[in-house]
Amino acid sequence: MNLLSKDVLIGAVSLGAGAVIAKVVQQKVLPLIPVDIISKPNADKSASAVQNLITLAVGIATPIAVKGPIGKGLGAGMIATSVAGLVEPLLKTANVITGTDTFMGDVLMGEAESGTLMGASENIFDAPSGDFTQGGSGEMDY
Repeated sequence: MNLLSKDVLIGAVSLGAGAVIAKVVQQKVLPLIPVDIISKPNADKSASAVQNLITLAVGIATPIAVKGPIGKGLGAGMIATSVAGLVEPLLKTANVITGTDTFMGDVLMGEAESGTLMGASENIFDAPSGDFTQGGSGEMDY
């Protein structure tokens, strides 16, 4: 089996796309529905479960609407994301997982607001003398 074959790549991309679509539907589309149990997932845990059940049903119906391996991959991604969302509260209760929902992890974007972080200073163009990331510090010699 070739890992870079057309079928494997289509399956992998459509699986990932299905997972992303499920998250986008849960975050952007379902809150537009004027029913409180669906549109306010942060207020009630049952609303999050209802959202996951809706995206689960859409994931099951997707291969029926979209034929072929792309539809199967999209549906599988949506189903996987929805089932993970349904099981997550149980895993938190059993202390199997902890923390908050970090879809992409804790990523620091831009400069830190509180003081110096790893040699960063107010002057972002000139590195201090003890910082070895400056062009004249020999880093470019490696």
